[in-house]
Amino acid sequence: MATNAPPGVPLLTRIFTRASQGRDELLGGPIRGELLGADQLAARARDLARSQKIAAPERKARRRAPLLVRLNETRAVLVAAYERLTRAADADVDVGPAGDWLLDNFHVVQEHIREVRESLPGGYYRELPELATGALAGYPRVYELAITLIAHTEARVDLENVQLFVGAFQERSTLSIGELWAIPAMLRLGLIESVRRMALRTVQRLDEVESADRWATRLVAATQQDRGAPGNALDAFVRDTPPLTPQFVARLLHQLRLAKESFPPLLWFEQWISEEGPGSEEAASRSTERLALTQVMTANSITSLRAIGRMDWRSFVERQSVIEQVLRDDPAGYYTRMTFQTRDHYRHVVEKIAKRTKRREQDVAHAAIELARGARGMAPADERRGHVGYYLIDDGRRELERVSGYVPTWGERVHRAMLRHPNVVFVGGIVTVTTIALLAVLTLAGPWATRVVSILLFFAFLPAVDIAVTIVNQLVSAFLPPRVLPKLELHEHGVPPALRTAVVIPTLFGSVDAVREALDTIEVQFLANREPNLHFAILSDFTDFKEETRETDAEIVAAAVAGVKALNARYAPGEETAFYLFHRPRLWNAQQGVWMGWERKRGKLAEFNRFLRASGPANEFLHSDEKGTGGPAFTTVVGDVDTIRKCKYVITLDSDTVLPPDAAPLLIGTLAHSLNRAVYDPALGRVTQGYGILQPRVGVALPSAHRSHFAAIHSGHPGVDPYTTAVSDVYQDLYGEGSFTGKGIYDVDAFEQATHGRFPENTLLSHDLIEGNYARAGLATDIEV
Repeated sequence: MATNAPPGVPLLTRIFTRASQGRDELLGGPIRGELLGADQLAARARDLARSQKIAAPERKARRRAPLLVRLNETRAVLVAAYERLTRAADADVDVGPAGDWLLDNFHVVQEHIREVRESLPGGYYRELPELATGALAGYPRVYELAITLIAHTEARVDLENVQLFVGAFQERSTLSIGELWAIPAMLRLGLIESVRRMALRTVQRLDEVESADRWATRLVAATQQDRGAPGNALDAFVRDTPPLTPQFVARLLHQLRLAKESFPPLLWFEQWISEEGPGSEEAASRSTERLALTQVMTANSITSLRAIGRMDWRSFVERQSVIEQVLRDDPAGYYTRMTFQTRDHYRHVVEKIAKRTKRREQDVAHAAIELARGARGMAPADERRGHVGYYLIDDGRRELERVSGYVPTWGERVHRAMLRHPNVVFVGGIVTVTTIALLAVLTLAGPWATRVVSILLFFAFLPAVDIAVTIVNQLVSAFLPPRVLPKLELHEHGVPPALRTAVVIPTLFGSVDAVREALDTIEVQFLANREPNLHFAILSDFTDFKEETRETDAEIVAAAVAGVKALNARYAPGEETAFYLFHRPRLWNAQQGVWMGWERKRGKLAEFNRFLRASGPANEFLHSDEKGTGGPAFTTVVGDVDTIRKCKYVITLDSDTVLPPDAAPLLIGTLAHSLNRAVYDPALGRVTQGYGILQPRVGVALPSAHRSHFAAIHSGHPGVDPYTTAVSDVYQDLYGEGSFTGKGIYDVDAFEQATHGRFPENTLLSHDLIEGNYARAGLATDIEV
């Protein structure tokens, strides 16, 4: 927009002139109305909700975003004001109390401007319902809500009055989930606008003070020259009279009174000014009042910005959301026990369906609840279909869309077709790209390639396949969003007894030093995940040997027993056993010709699983080979076996794997969710729904990532916060299943049903992948170990 400001006008003046032109004049002046108490504030919110008229939706691309434009202008205005005030303060000029507030807290305002830009992108802004009438027509209606609250609280915004105002507003008009999430940004915008206006007032006051000082100096200096100089100076003042604002008049008269003896015409000058503008007393009163108001509004606005940054907006949105109140009536009772991220995912699905079908969000949520209630009535034991999430993010989504009248977009149809036919997408894509790559090689080779086509294809085939796999993986990851599994919230109240879990570390004991290392590892895991009903066990074997026993065996076992008992005495005296030891003897392996632990790691886990579901003393639990004979499975057991036999899940880790703080409750809460619980099909002999195993994302620690060039290349992004990042995995995103690599959590019963007795001895070198295939492994990409 063009400005009429002449060249040479300061940047701040030009920006203010441009911003004040047109309809933005409606936003001029302090954001201040009548100060209201709680009851009056609630009544004002209800009146506002009744009076608002919403504009008909337009295409997103055609909608303006005046607030975002205004924010950019405001940033420039505030930077210019800050620089102006800084120069004045450096010159020992009084910038006033409001100026001091702005100089001391300018970084706070800048931080909140950045926060608005990040939390309110243009696409999101344009989806917010706009006002059709009124002074803020064309602006989001939640912005008027925010401005009204700021105006009637003198910019003193806190969580209590926000909840009161929004709650009263929704008694007359329901806000969408998107509007609720936009309220923090709108409050920030309103408060930043308030700071902008007070900054302009402060700069205007500074200009008036400096102008008054210049005129006072000029008039006093004229009296010390020849007789005609005072008259000429007064004539110049009368001829080029500056705006006689209260601040200018008060400052000018104050400076002249200080030099009264040097300025004889003071009385005449005061009389003339009182006729042309405010009198001395009126000017002093009004300038003081304006100065105090500017200080209060600036201080309140900046203090409120700080308060907004500390508010728990997630809890606010859930308390105010109508969708939330409906979904909490989940017939299966899982909704209220889920993590915030999972509940938020459910709410966004409701929002999406409502937006496309032009239905109210609460009506869509009610439809999902009714579908779940109907399914639970027909099959009370089916917690999967009786949970509202089944109709929002699982196979029941189509049924909800049908009853809601939802028509998927073309993009969604392609996405769903890919998920229905994953082999066509993945295998077909690899074959297609490989064929294209080979044809390209033949084309580039020229006519002579026809004589050696077989040799050429032989050497080009593997590189072409490798290129094809890479390209298909990249395309699938780019098109399909990461599939994040729903979770139960266990961190706040701890792991319940029904979800009791054992964290086990299968390892080999070759020396007492190896025992100490294993004890240190399990102690660190315990301290990072100190939860009730979470136990930590070492599953140990001796190293292979040509004989059944060796001289150091007894010393090794004694060190392990003493170490586990010491850990229990230190961390769980008089409580449930926290640490366990399960040690196995060597058995003769005729095929390998050595004494070793039966089936190594797979054998340790298999016998531990059988032990958990057995009964009787530990020393009576026997090893069972294919012939049905054997001695004790564990020769040494430390810990209360009755307690650990109540475990539902097992988290298995390698000895070099770190279980980050609070990772165990996340893994347990994910596997325990009704949509993830394993469903075993006896006819197929495998898990067909849900997951028997969950594989977390395996990361690389910073020290490990730099031990070699090879490690640096393959370590990805070491040190990235695992709880803020969900990554794509082709198999999980496309097939709904991941690859089990031996580190993760499994359901003991489902795992045993799917794998017990299925694999012959001395057959599998790498058992993890095939076990994950039968027990159905899922990948939790937002949890890292």
